[in-house]
Parts: sequence; structure tokens; C-alpha cells
Amino acid sequence: VTAVQLISAMSAIANNGNLMRPSIIKCIKDKQGKLVKEYKPCLVRQAISKDIAKRITRILKGAVETGTGKEAAIDGYVVAGKTGTAQKIDVKTRKYSSTKFVASFMGFVPADNPKIVIFVSVDEPNRIYWGGSVAAPAFSKIGKRVLRYMERGNYDFVKNY
Repeated sequence: VTAVQLISAMSAIANNGNLMRPSIIKCIKDKQGKLVKEYKPCLVRQAISKDIAKRITRILKGAVETGTGKEAAIDGYVVAGKTGTAQKIDVKTRKYSSTKFVASFMGFVPADNPKIVIFVSVDEPNRIYWGGSVAAPAFSKIGKRVLRYMERGNYDFVKNY
């Protein structure tokens, strides 16, 4: 799967099971700040029930609270997420490599009223290759900065979502 597909799936969980069409921008403004074009959120379908989305959210919160995603925690927020560690294929042997990995962490915050979904993927990290040790701390750092920025209220690109 692609990163956009992964983010779409995690976003559906964060959105109570609603799968939305992926979007990169909210709007286009001219040099004076006048709105030229606005892109509204578009529901694709109800991918999973609200009840199932809530149950998965509880599991994802546990992955951060007591599981392998502890380093994704953000002070003052409840994070829901999942670590990932994958072996890469060695193109010469056509088998899984014992030395090349992709480490990842994907999650949303605040878990019970999601504002942002973040996916971090580290291709062939050095020495330590576990998603919880490599990508989860990056998620935490990115999340802290984005949430701090959002708290200031000067973020046209995500304000009404």
C-alpha cells in the first residue's frame, strides 16, 4: 500500500469509520488573501461502523499507553497509533533482508477528538530499526509542533476541519 492509502485507512478510524477522499489542500487564495477556490471534505463511504472505529481506537490508544508505541506519546494528549517494522526484500537474493528494514509509526491525536493524523516512515534506519524506537519519537516531535501551532489558532489550512 502507499502512504496515502495508509493515512486514508487510519483517518477513517479517526473519523468514526467515515472514509474521506484524500485531499492535499483546503483552499487557494490570491496574494491579497482572497479565496479563489475551496475544496470541501468529500465522504467516499462508511468503511467501518462507528462502534468498530471506537473499539479500534481503544486498541490503538493501548499501543501507545502500554505497548510498542510508548515513544509516540505527547504530554497533555492521548495518542492512538501503531508501530510498524518491516524487512525489505534483498533484490539480489529475492529474499527478506536481515539487515534492511522500514520502520514506521502512524497515529492520530487527540485520540478521542482527532485533529491530525501523522504517518512517519523511515527507510533503512541505522542500527536501531524498530518502528517504536525510530518512527514513534519522530511522530511525537511532529505532533507536538503541529498541535502547538494549531492551539495558536492561526492555521488557515486546517482550522475548520
